Amino acid sequence: MDWRKIKKIDAHVHILPPEMVRMYRESEPDNPWAHADIEEYLKRMEKYNIEKAVIVPNNDGRMYYPKAEDTNRWLGEIVKKYPDKFWAFADVRKEASYFMEDSPYVLEEAIQKYGLSGLKIHPNNLQLDIDSLEMVPVLRKAADLKVPVAIHSNPCRVGFHDNCAPDKINRMIQIFPDLTIITAHMGGMKWQDAITGCGYVDISAVLPEFVNLYGIEQTNRILRRFGADRLIFATDYPDVWFTKAEDIYEVYFDILNQMDFTEDEAAKIAYGNMQEIMRKL
Repeated sequence: MDWRKIKKIDAHVHILPPEMVRMYRESEPDNPWAHADIEEYLKRMEKYNIEKAVIVPNNDGRMYYPKAEDTNRWLGEIVKKYPDKFWAFADVRKEASYFMEDSPYVLEEAIQKYGLSGLKIHPNNLQLDIDSLEMVPVLRKAADLKVPVAIHSNPCRVGFHDNCAPDKINRMIQIFPDLTIITAHMGGMKWQDAITGCGYVDISAVLPEFVNLYGIEQTNRILRRFGADRLIFATDYPDVWFTKAEDIYEVYFDILNQMDFTEDEAAKIAYGNMQEIMRKL
């Protein structure tokens, strides 16, 4: 089985507005975000048999448009132009002290007006704990709209407080049992906490680092602990630790080809689990 050939949904990619891509290419051409261009990514999809991808924002107005509504409108235009290639998850922002009041309406507009399919929460960039009271209204709205929520979880300082830690995400899973939550990046360096209760996890960003830290055999054991029914193929294109944007898929497939998943298990991870989540929309 060759991961380059099986059909895949990449459940976690970043595409930037053309103005931002141009800025990176002119000022920082070696920055991975210079590759966050829609046309460049479409070519990678064709080359690597990525049947569909989920574009997720990162709740950062410095990289997208200053207002979440404008980012969501732009994402809606991409989905409308390429309906067979992309889903997109909605952006929300912390505008002064109004996140709690405004974010449910921003999400509802993104889903119902612009045709987006989920919500992305990056607690670090929002500077809010994922299990804080301020998150409750927007997560309740996502549950009511029956759309999935992808939550950034990549704590970098084990032993210290981190507002995106897996135990905090798990707390919200308990509060919202009717909400589909995808814990991004497998919980990062706190992956052990994610194993016990974070439901779906995507393997974006961290897989090469796991191999660097633990080696192939232990990485395989980690993925096995989560299980094929919970794992979702994703990369975090174009920004993966210690990996050039143009090499991301090759690196991922080289690693995944060394895992001991059966063909049926690989199909679930590569495509089936995310397809099942999106089928419920």
